Amino acid sequence: MQAVILAGGKGEGLLPYTEKSQKETISLLGKFVISYSIQGLKKAGINDFVVVTSEKGKKKIEEELKRLDVSGEVVIQKKEGINGAIKDGLERVNGNNVVISFGDIIASEEFYISLINTYLTTGADYVIPLVPVSEGVSTYGLAKIQGDKIEIVNSGSTLALAGAYIIKNEPFDDFLEYLNSRKERLKYFIWSETWIDIGYPEDLINAVELLLKDKRNIISENAEISKTAIMGKGVIVDDNAIIDDYAIIKGPAYIGKEAYIGNYSLVRDYSSIERGAKIGAYCEVAHSIIEPEAEVGSKSYLTYTIVGEKAKIGASVITSSYPARVIRGKVNKLGALISPEVQIQHGEILKPGSKI
Repeated sequence: MQAVILAGGKGEGLLPYTEKSQKETISLLGKFVISYSIQGLKKAGINDFVVVTSEKGKKKIEEELKRLDVSGEVVIQKKEGINGAIKDGLERVNGNNVVISFGDIIASEEFYISLINTYLTTGADYVIPLVPVSEGVSTYGLAKIQGDKIEIVNSGSTLALAGAYIIKNEPFDDFLEYLNSRKERLKYFIWSETWIDIGYPEDLINAVELLLKDKRNIISENAEISKTAIMGKGVIVDDNAIIDDYAIIKGPAYIGKEAYIGNYSLVRDYSSIERGAKIGAYCEVAHSIIEPEAEVGSKSYLTYTIVGEKAKIGASVITSSYPARVIRGKVNKLGALISPEVQIQHGEILKPGSKI
């Protein structure tokens, strides 16, 4: 069976960040968001992929497919919307059944194994997983259980469509109406474990917390850690990272390959410092994501903040995080969403929920 992965959306909930970067190529704990879907499906036995994306995502995704050692084709989305993306993908696949998977879902490998196992054990041509949601319910596609069937609805439920499906390779007009028309031949299961849909800044921050939860310390032998640095619990330090004198990694936290943490800096509370990112001296970073090759100047304080790839944050920059309006967050905190390659001047104080 082949899988079509959808990674071509505009990422409207993450604008203006997604004007420069496809959201599925945002890095979390050293992997692209889309990599979690690909690796989960690979673990479930799928090794042939068609990825539908945009021009800004094509090169990175092609490189990632090679790195993950899977067979795949990356195609540029031509038709409009989700319906168009699925149709573009189905034009490139063979076989009677196909997996349709959204590339912005963070879920455990077991989620995808359950999807394939349900298909194999029931003999159903259509399989839909559902997941309970509590925040931002109106932002999801929803379904109601009616007896042993489900009906896709716009409201009146807290069960969301979980973003990975098995369907027949056949024509349709509207995807959700198509699924509803097949409910007599459809099987579903409810997934209550690791799962998050990346649609808004708070989803990225929540995803890091989800991914780091209950992690044990993993310290690369190739990392350079000062004898005076302090490592807390739940800390992952990747290859060739440098943690300088008297820095504290309180954890849970991820320090990526070739990342640098400066003297006396504190990284804490579900933060992810990605490949080649640099944190200057005397900084504090909490509940934040610093994307590859971004730089944070000395004496800065970042909380509930996302700093885009190759962005440069000046010295003594502060991101205020409360109170902020969030759609899916459990707490009303959001510092700043800073787009790739943006520069923030020294001494700036950014208001809660700033998007730059």
